[in-house]
Amino acid sequence: MTSDTMAVPDTATIGRPIVGEDLFRLHIVSDVQLSPDGRTAAYVVTRLDREADDYRAAIWIASLEGGTRRQLTAGTARDGSPRWSPDGHQIAFVSNRPAEQPERRGPGGEKEPGERERQGQPGAKPDPKEDGPKSQIWVIAVGGGEARQLTRQSFGATSPTWSPDGQAIAFLSPTADQEPGSTPSGDGTATIADERLITEIRYRFDGRGFIERHDHIWTVPSGGGEARQLTTGDSDDAQPVWSPDSARIAFVSNRTPDRETNGISAIYIVPVQGGDLRCLTEGAFAFTDPAWSPDGRRLAVIGTDDPRAGGAKNANLWTVPAGGDPPTNHTRNWDRSFGDHGMSDVYMASDDRPMWSPDGAVVYALASDRGSTHIYRVTLEDGSVEPVTSGRRRIISFAAAADGSMLCYISGEAHRPFEVFSAGPAGSNEQQLTQHNKAFLNEVALSPSEEMLFPSQSDGTEIQAWILKPPGFQEGSATKYPLILQIHGGPHAMYGHALFHEMQLMAARGYVVLYTNPRGSSGYGEDFTCSTRGRWGEHDMPDVMGALDAILKRGYVDEARVGVTGGSYGGYLTNWIVGHTDRFKAAVTQRCVANFYSFFGTSDIGFTFGEYEFGGTPWSETETLLRHSPISYVESMKTPLLIIHNEQDLRCPIEQAEQLFVFLKKLGRQVAFVRIPGEDHNLSRTGKPSRRLARLHHLIGWFDTHL
Repeated sequence: MTSDTMAVPDTATIGRPIVGEDLFRLHIVSDVQLSPDGRTAAYVVTRLDREADDYRAAIWIASLEGGTRRQLTAGTARDGSPRWSPDGHQIAFVSNRPAEQPERRGPGGEKEPGERERQGQPGAKPDPKEDGPKSQIWVIAVGGGEARQLTRQSFGATSPTWSPDGQAIAFLSPTADQEPGSTPSGDGTATIADERLITEIRYRFDGRGFIERHDHIWTVPSGGGEARQLTTGDSDDAQPVWSPDSARIAFVSNRTPDRETNGISAIYIVPVQGGDLRCLTEGAFAFTDPAWSPDGRRLAVIGTDDPRAGGAKNANLWTVPAGGDPPTNHTRNWDRSFGDHGMSDVYMASDDRPMWSPDGAVVYALASDRGSTHIYRVTLEDGSVEPVTSGRRRIISFAAAADGSMLCYISGEAHRPFEVFSAGPAGSNEQQLTQHNKAFLNEVALSPSEEMLFPSQSDGTEIQAWILKPPGFQEGSATKYPLILQIHGGPHAMYGHALFHEMQLMAARGYVVLYTNPRGSSGYGEDFTCSTRGRWGEHDMPDVMGALDAILKRGYVDEARVGVTGGSYGGYLTNWIVGHTDRFKAAVTQRCVANFYSFFGTSDIGFTFGEYEFGGTPWSETETLLRHSPISYVESMKTPLLIIHNEQDLRCPIEQAEQLFVFLKKLGRQVAFVRIPGEDHNLSRTGKPSRRLARLHHLIGWFDTHL
């Protein structure tokens, strides 16, 4: 059976069809932060700059009382991570704007060259990979005026956070234990020229490249001065948060002896004025997003006690005593995962930090459920979980006033870009504070999503899906439309109530777009999410094919003009599907996995993710890995296939695409291969704008040609 769970109009809003270049029209709103008095929100607005082929971002502030808003920084560079000073008079932020050039005087009073001039002198060592100014921490008065540069770190600075007493700002900055080129080998030799000597299994990471230095915690006086490094070592530190007494900083790291091969992320504390670093969560945990309780006695964190599982297991809400007692899982009996597991190609980042009520009895946090992400209220005493916000939408960031009187959050829908909203602590009296995309929405026709429930082909399990119809779609007419089936990545993520420019563009070009959350997706309980472990392809393909069967029964899709596409895990399942059915007339596989045997040793996470998902290594589970590899079924692949892959992708390395292309060409199949240079796994979300457009051109062009 199939059933619609929401009523939508038959036609999209009147307006022109959306086009690829509308990426440059969209304002991407993110990272909302409330002032200490709870009356003003600071947030980030990012835009794609076509002329510069880059991104520009500005800090904005909006009043929760009058709804007025104004731009605080110019946005000629990329400004982000706004953080309020405790007195509410200043905002610290991260920017890649050109550095201030302080005047330097020599011993005799003569003017010394500035940093830019020194870069060209003998002995200067600019980072050869850096093609612009490094991001640093800046501070600006809320009333306006020029920002002042606070840090001058050689490798940049990020993640600013004010001490509660307002005297200092903690931040992250990379440091190298040894200079590249001097790394000793096991027998004491060193590199000679420009070769790399690799001695660790985690030596590179997607979006980062080769790991030559690690993020550590620093502090700098908020009024300016010399920065001081608090942590060192050959592991990354992340998410620093000050204790209420400004004496300690908690952070996330993995300093275990076998950190190369485990997935642990633990909570540590470092005294600001000196002293031994201490781990609060000894054992097998994967914790993130620490937040101090108002009394400083414990921290709320998000995570799991199975660090191997990645996103397959529910992320629960825990508290960790600052004194070192074992952590407590408060939501073990609530079968959903905390954090935002939604997806979109027009958003910047989610902020999953939990927030405490003033009395320390309640913690607020984001959680994902059936395609929506909302704010939930967790009562620590009994572990009860109650939704604060509601509706078919996705919330990606929220903040609470210090007195608990107000909430502020960023929310979007399938046909509405993200904007800033405010509400009371129970979600009452909601107001939309910003309308950065109003002019765009008034101009274009965006298709609302239609929700659909349908049975899986395999066992009748109920699966959730959504449909986008072309603008001007006529229900009951004789017209039959071509269809594109979209499959999300992860696999432990979820489609849902968030705008996808790519899908809207497909609908605008006359396609019905169908997107589903098959088994393996987040938002439906731990058993549902874990059910594909060791069963990729076999357990999930029947779910997406069930969606196709359900929509074909409605009579408005041309069964002879159906295509399929997906990226990452979605690319894997696209490959698997065309190796097991000829029902699709065309397919596009993007940043895909084709061969799990080689993926284990070439992906930056293959030796952990691959081992967990299939329960073994290539030498112990050869048959299993090859049975679940689409490359094993290449002789059955007869659907015209376009392969799109990014050359700097370390998550799903391009060798996966290269194997598939060569195999199919050798078999004489209709296949083409688009290689996109200079981009990692996240091209469709964060890549260079021109390359994002190029990808859309090839993706939709293939379907235009074949459907």
